[in-house]
Amino acid sequence: MNCVFCKIVRGEESAKKVYEDEKVLAFYTIAPEANFHVLVIPKEHFEKFDELDGETAYYILQAVAKIARSFNLDHFRVVNKNGFSAGQRVPHLHIHILSGNLPKGIIP
Repeated sequence: MNCVFCKIVRGEESAKKVYEDEKVLAFYTIAPEANFHVLVIPKEHFEKFDELDGETAYYILQAVAKIARSFNLDHFRVVNKNGFSAGQRVPHLHIHILSGNLPKGIIP
């Protein structure tokens, strides 16, 4: 697959990794929107969240919780952009973990 996130999983592209196990990889985004902004991706290619089965979705969300705990994030946001019209730019499922300053115009 020619997907940039698949290339990161295979080690063909670099990324600053923060977590990895047999099913999930997490790394810092190259376009942060908060002080802490990490992407969590399944190693298996899924284009969008609505393609996942319940077990895989649960596993990814468990990884999100592990990552948040490992960075002592008491307050954070979990975001998924499901499809191009929702703002998804890379056609590989990715979950954003954001903590810290919010972008201008967003009210907590």
